[in-house]
Amino acid sequence: MGVQSLTRSATGSDKHLILGRDADGNWVVCDERGLVGGSFADRGSAVHFALFESEFAPAAVVCIPEGTVLNLQPISGDDDKPPHH
Repeated sequence: MGVQSLTRSATGSDKHLILGRDADGNWVVCDERGLVGGSFADRGSAVHFALFESEFAPAAVVCIPEGTVLNLQPISGDDDKPPHH
């Protein structure tokens, strides 16, 4: 299936999903808050997951430019804390 990890959202289309590659070159999908996402072995699986999570609303899926690294870690609202690695 190509999925290394994923979580399923309860609401689907109320968010935008970002599709790109992580630092290891895997295809990654994540929402704007880092709460829903996954790491995939191929682009097709990542696109399928993103469309499914967005309830098949293509405008809800944003592809980032090649060379941009996507991170699946949740974004903290607390700027004083160091990022988790």
